[in-house]
Amino acid sequence: MVSVPSRDEVRQAIVDLLEGRRSREEVDRWAAPWATLDDLPEIDDELVWDTLDWLFGCATIDPSNLANNGYLFGEADFRAWLEEFDAAVARGE
Repeated sequence: MVSVPSRDEVRQAIVDLLEGRRSREEVDRWAAPWATLDDLPEIDDELVWDTLDWLFGCATIDPSNLANNGYLFGEADFRAWLEEFDAAVARGE
């Protein structure tokens, strides 16, 4: 059985994107099942769910977005996601 990703795992995925340890495509594929499949365990942690939702789509192509090398999201977005994640944890969410 597949286990629900932890807060540490989803946070690490954002950090990995920022530090280049994992590609956008790899992180997108990792997050995709949670957004697209019905037969996985339910995610009770809203922060984990929201973060997986951000990560699913991090490899979305936008050819007109030259600032992000043709991707819809870029480093500034990933930093904002990390900041929002950390702020939610700090607020006790």
